[in-house]
Amino acid sequence: MTARVEVVPGRHLVACVDGVVVVVAHRDSSVITAASEAIAVLDKVLEMVAEASSRETRRTGRTFARLASTWLMGRTDEERVEFGVLTPGKRGLAVFLHGRVTAMLEGTDDREVLHGRDAGFSVDRVVSPAPGRAAAVFVDDGAPRKSLPRESVWSLRDGRVPGSGAVMWLGEKANTPEPEIAAGGRDPVPRDSGSGRTIAPTAIPAGIETAPTGVVVHGFTCARGHLNDPRVSFCVVCGIRMEQLTCVLAPGIRPPLGVLLLDDGTSYVLDSDLVIGRAPARSPQVRRGAQAIRIPDATGGMSRVHAEIRLVDWDVLVMDRGSANGTHIRPPGRPDWIRAAPGHPTVLAPGSQLLLGGRVFTFDSPHGR
Repeated sequence: MTARVEVVPGRHLVACVDGVVVVVAHRDSSVITAASEAIAVLDKVLEMVAEASSRETRRTGRTFARLASTWLMGRTDEERVEFGVLTPGKRGLAVFLHGRVTAMLEGTDDREVLHGRDAGFSVDRVVSPAPGRAAAVFVDDGAPRKSLPRESVWSLRDGRVPGSGAVMWLGEKANTPEPEIAAGGRDPVPRDSGSGRTIAPTAIPAGIETAPTGVVVHGFTCARGHLNDPRVSFCVVCGIRMEQLTCVLAPGIRPPLGVLLLDDGTSYVLDSDLVIGRAPARSPQVRRGAQAIRIPDATGGMSRVHAEIRLVDWDVLVMDRGSANGTHIRPPGRPDWIRAAPGHPTVLAPGSQLLLGGRVFTFDSPHGR
């Protein structure tokens, strides 16, 4: 897939490397310098883009999504990191969004809008075939952008520049570019996707220190102070070996244990117990503190309260809640689905898939490997 990349003026950061477009938010009021946090984030994202490219024989965007999710889960301030990545491939376009960023995918007659702020953790989508006219990613400044800008003659082939976003023009240049629609105007067939739970950053007044909250577990701490599952050989945050330590279990706040990736690209971070179903909000588990995840299912196979995800120490467990059609598990490397016994929790290995009604989840985690 070939495209012309146009940068939209602004104060954030835009980069293009080998056809991959990256947009990173710069939320500081000061001018961007070499010491700005946005520069460090951009450097890391481009490093993961290069690593994903070296691992994949056919560029799909999936390797980058796994690398980015693992990196974000290892940060204690992941809500401060906001970026979007468009990865063109031979069979489609991969979209990865984290934070207050918006992607627009425009064909001849329709437009799909993806909001990073609407996802439980991040948006990870592969659009196949790619949009016929354009794909764009923008940093949200106030209300998300409603439409594409007018097409101009400028382009970015490689490098990094200031900007509020970028447009990949995939089709031929239109004879009469569509005017930009003001806020409150009507979009041509807008479709918002990604109905996951939203994690909103909490503002903390300057000078006030708050104690970390969460579940306390015992694990091994690496030489740089990162708490790890005692079964891992390398720190999942910084990558250093754990063998140099005395292997004395120490208590600490448990980090997120991974993500559940829904088949539409929505991600749910596993930092608390979840109850999944067509209408799970009134279940006893939610009243006791679990997070309700409402999933639409056009096949009708999803029960009101279908399954529960439990976090026990460093393990992620799934338990069928007596659903009509059952909860099915496919362990990594296995071709067949295994039906879970209702009421009996099953430990999930990273890479396992869950079939709930007509929807498929994939569990990904750096812990316990």
